[in-house]
Amino acid sequence: MTAHDLDRRRFLVRGSLLGGLAVAAPGVLSGCVSGGTGGDASGAAGFGVASQRLAWLKNTQFAGSFLADKNGYYKQEGFARAELVAGGPTAPPIESDVLTRTFAGVSQVPTVAKAIDQGAPLKIIGAVYHRYAGCVMSMGDKPIRRPEDLYGKTIGCASSSEAIWRNFLAALRLDTSRIRTVPVQGDPIGMTKGEIDGYMGYINNQVIELRAKGFEIATMLLADVGFPLVGQTYLTTQENLDKNRDKVKAFLKAEIRGWRDVLADPQRATDVTVNEYGKDLTLNPTTTLAACKQGNDLIRDGKKGQQIIAVSDAEAENNVKAVNAGGLKLTAGRMFDLGPVREVYKENPDLALDA
Repeated sequence: MTAHDLDRRRFLVRGSLLGGLAVAAPGVLSGCVSGGTGGDASGAAGFGVASQRLAWLKNTQFAGSFLADKNGYYKQEGFARAELVAGGPTAPPIESDVLTRTFAGVSQVPTVAKAIDQGAPLKIIGAVYHRYAGCVMSMGDKPIRRPEDLYGKTIGCASSSEAIWRNFLAALRLDTSRIRTVPVQGDPIGMTKGEIDGYMGYINNQVIELRAKGFEIATMLLADVGFPLVGQTYLTTQENLDKNRDKVKAFLKAEIRGWRDVLADPQRATDVTVNEYGKDLTLNPTTTLAACKQGNDLIRDGKKGQQIIAVSDAEAENNVKAVNAGGLKLTAGRMFDLGPVREVYKENPDLALDA
């Protein structure tokens, strides 16, 4: 048994790490994947399947992967096909799927950091969003715009967001005795009825839905008020980085190309999501387009020549500092491996935005 296998086994037996590592049967997994047929190449490099576990259901949060598949970029980079494995409220933890089934996955920094801290041989290799999408929502007539505005308030938080919420409070050294947090199962509608003062949600999701219903919603993006996380992080195993580096780079290149297309044409990204990849969800085209555009705002950093998906050393250090404030003890080197994505840009400088 190798050191990797030992670390992997130790991680998998810790059933309480991520709320239980329930393993779906192969038949269940195959029912959650989709593979595109775009492009002319046939996986000449022999990388096999570009399997990726998504963090949630198939909405525009993953439109870059949809277009990478649809436009044949995975095949052009040497993969036989793509498998995009949907997440959801009953899906196994992303980190366990990456360790046992898929080549890569999409998750959030605090979740991956916790897994790494407890022994999972994983690394973050890039991030779609320059700024994490998590935010505190509030009603427009009683806005929460600064961390200090949380004092004396009741904030609703779904169980899936509680770890990140607690990490945020710790990172900003807020007095939690002055902030009441209550469990709310994924629905901020109680905020519109005055039952809670705010809700820990996502600026490209619940905010858009409530505004579409006519509510005036104020937002406080966590990344803008002292919790500078990147979002939509890509992760893979240390073994893949050690033994399949070219495959990691090919995967990242295909993703970069897909996200460039989303930035260039959010309407097409929306159409492909609504009518093909997320068809079973019966997504609303108007709110889906708004979510896509909001996501694009989170991707851009406003600088010419931006290398999307890449993470700077300073960003990596800031992210480590933020999660360590929640009680972890990590270093940037243990949490990130940013070499592959930097090599992709060095070899393909034309992939940078506005290059």
